[in-house]
Amino acid sequence: MATHIDAEKIENELQQRLSKRMDSVRELVKSRQKVADARDALGTAEDEDARRYQAALTAGWTAEELRSAGLSEPEKKLRVRKRATRRNTPVPPTPQDEQPADETHTHP
Repeated sequence: MATHIDAEKIENELQQRLSKRMDSVRELVKSRQKVADARDALGTAEDEDARRYQAALTAGWTAEELRSAGLSEPEKKLRVRKRATRRNTPVPPTPQDEQPADETHTHP
């Protein structure tokens, strides 16, 4: 007697597994978006803070006066530079590299 394989049952089980996997990715995407939104909001708040600090200095306050009141200078943002793409081009050999290592040099 031949063994019966229930294709529909197998497909449903695999579909459920795939659905759970997709749900986990959807939740990860939501989480990453929250992080990106928070970074954007932080950047905006830092920019405003720097402008307001500069406005206080322009209004006549000194950095020392503000510092003594508990208002330190805004932190400097780190500017991230994009790195150049690394190229995997071979370096041409120098004349020294082309000589055999065991060659002895004699003078005529």
